[in-house]
Amino acid sequence: MDTQTFEFNPDSERFSSDPYSDYAWLREHAPVFDWSARGALVVSGMAELRTYFGEPRLSADAREWELYPGDALFEQPRYAAWRRIKRAGVELAPADHARVRKLASRALTPSGVRQMEATVQAAVDQAIAELLERDEEVVNICEFAERIPLEVMCRLLGVPDEFRGQFRRFAQAMIRSLQPFGDIEVLNGIADAVAEGVAMLEQMIGEVRSASVRPDNLLGAWVEANEDDERLSDDEMMALVAVLIIAGTDTTVHGTCYAIHGLLSHPEALRELRAEPELLRGAIEETLRWDGFGKLALMRYATESFELCGTPVRKGQMVIGLGGAANRDPKVFSEPDRFDIRRDPQANITFGHGRRYCLGANLARTEMMLAVRSLLIERFPEAELAGPVVIDHRNPILRAMTQLPLRLGPDHGSRG
Repeated sequence: MDTQTFEFNPDSERFSSDPYSDYAWLREHAPVFDWSARGALVVSGMAELRTYFGEPRLSADAREWELYPGDALFEQPRYAAWRRIKRAGVELAPADHARVRKLASRALTPSGVRQMEATVQAAVDQAIAELLERDEEVVNICEFAERIPLEVMCRLLGVPDEFRGQFRRFAQAMIRSLQPFGDIEVLNGIADAVAEGVAMLEQMIGEVRSASVRPDNLLGAWVEANEDDERLSDDEMMALVAVLIIAGTDTTVHGTCYAIHGLLSHPEALRELRAEPELLRGAIEETLRWDGFGKLALMRYATESFELCGTPVRKGQMVIGLGGAANRDPKVFSEPDRFDIRRDPQANITFGHGRRYCLGANLARTEMMLAVRSLLIERFPEAELAGPVVIDHRNPILRAMTQLPLRLGPDHGSRG
């Protein structure tokens, strides 16, 4: 098979279920692949993907795309709030993006996230309690995973109880906004939910700014953030909330599902982990490396024509990164198809690389670690898979797991 006869079809059910034979072919034969059916390039090798992440001529701003449909829709009054989020986020000039990232990231460093562990643990415990209320022999663990990140986000941002429903609608709208070229009724619904969310966030930020004592949460930290008399604007803080939702919600949900499935599919590794809980960080990294939930989640657009690892890129072309393929690159990982929780945890590229490293990576890892520790090590050490997983192959961005049936077994009690 050559590059003319190889068919890359990430929309197929086969690819969503098991993309690894396609990934292996791409890495070996075309680590920067010309996907002519979509007019895009696809990057699959680890060295090539690291170059991709560091390439300043590849932008996340979809306005650079040669097929971008234009901004006429976003000029309508109904879309004003969504437009504000876009302009203060993905459409920021590089210098402003660097400034915002520097100011915002201080609260999300490893030490900053360690201070949030009690908040994350409370959200995990609540999700387990809600799962057990059903009193079902077999549970869908995807529903458990879905409860955690938004609850964590609400707690970390200080979202009042009366705003929780609005915040969840805003979060769901921001996730759907990743594909902003769909049916007009769907887009109008997204715009309405974003407008509601922006009004809510404006009120919350205003209350934080006017408080005599800043609240001990992310909004309080961002309001206080100061670098050479530079501060974050209200719109920049709202865009940061949107970024954390987009980067941290589905990422954490599917990362948790795939981690639980990966460990339960390798009972010997899970026994090792239960015997040596200090291996947890490495185990989570290995689940992220071994079976990636991303599909076409990494999309960039060329701001000018250039060559990427010897392959011509034209101005406006879409370039897609396949982190799941790079994470099984045999040039980087010994026996890459083997699941090994003692592997070097630093090498995988799930959360990006260099200046394109995910702002919420430390928080996502913490949520995944505490969810796995609570569920599989402390509370339900006899848990087992109770049926096949179901993956939604229609999702264009992720290999989204929708069903992960588990038989939990006896509860060994909550922490403490």
